[in-house]
Amino acid sequence: MIGLLFSGQGSLKTGITQDIYQQVPEYRQTIDKASEILQLDIGKLMFDEQKATQLLQTQYSQPVILSISLGLYQILKPALSGHKLVGMGLSLGEYSALACSGYLDFSSALKVIKRRGELMQQASEQIDSKMVAILKADLTAVQQACQKAQKKGIVSIANVNTPDQIVIGGQNQAVDYAIELLTAEKSLRVVELKVSGAFHTPIMHSIQAGLKQTLAPINWQEGDFEVISTTTQKPFAQSNLTANLTQQLVSTTYFSQTFQKVASQLEAVIEIGPGHTLLGFVKKIDKQIPRYSVDSLETLRQTQQLLGV
Repeated sequence: MIGLLFSGQGSLKTGITQDIYQQVPEYRQTIDKASEILQLDIGKLMFDEQKATQLLQTQYSQPVILSISLGLYQILKPALSGHKLVGMGLSLGEYSALACSGYLDFSSALKVIKRRGELMQQASEQIDSKMVAILKADLTAVQQACQKAQKKGIVSIANVNTPDQIVIGGQNQAVDYAIELLTAEKSLRVVELKVSGAFHTPIMHSIQAGLKQTLAPINWQEGDFEVISTTTQKPFAQSNLTANLTQQLVSTTYFSQTFQKVASQLEAVIEIGPGHTLLGFVKKIDKQIPRYSVDSLETLRQTQQLLGV
């Protein structure tokens, strides 16, 4: 079985996949179709250095990443047809996984994720907040620090990415206090993430109703391959997609624990989207599993060779 990993925010940068766009007509057609559906020049956002700041804004980066993942999957799809697949995404990446599997159509996926990005940008602008990755921290210790720091404001665990990488998010003062508590007892490396707000925390509560309203009319279908939620750690089903994706906004994502449940069944993993963040997580979780990416023409060709193309 091959694990398809779909990128979240954080690894997007100007120029990524430009060589594929220039040399693979099928990919270019997908990106151009996305631009038409959204009435937004995706290609210009992706490749114009003058658009670099705009590209990283949540309301733009989310539909761009989804478009990239959909385009790359379409290129790989013929070669993947003989393999059993399982999909997993990080936050936004779950929508990419669901769209590629066929739980919802291309146009609906793009419109939903554009609205989700707008809502998350809106929530981020209402309350000053941030996300910080903590390396080599103990999960219990981080939980306890967040509980104590809640007297300063909203703060909680947003992501458990690997056994030793945990991300917390919330109001600036509360996050800073939680870090202070953790580093007082142990020397830890902390890295502030380049995101517009504290996703997967109660900071996003104000937009849940808006997202649910956007998701509710979707005619969810049965997917071609199973996609596992990193919040519930169970496969998505048609009956729970709207509820689970609405709850995802304010829920911790457990990539580490979710991946470990299927790791022993995997012959390889492919990250479909910009960057190699999820492959880095996989290496920390189980370094024996072969890892492949597809965000440049070179890595795309390497992965196609793996699949026998």
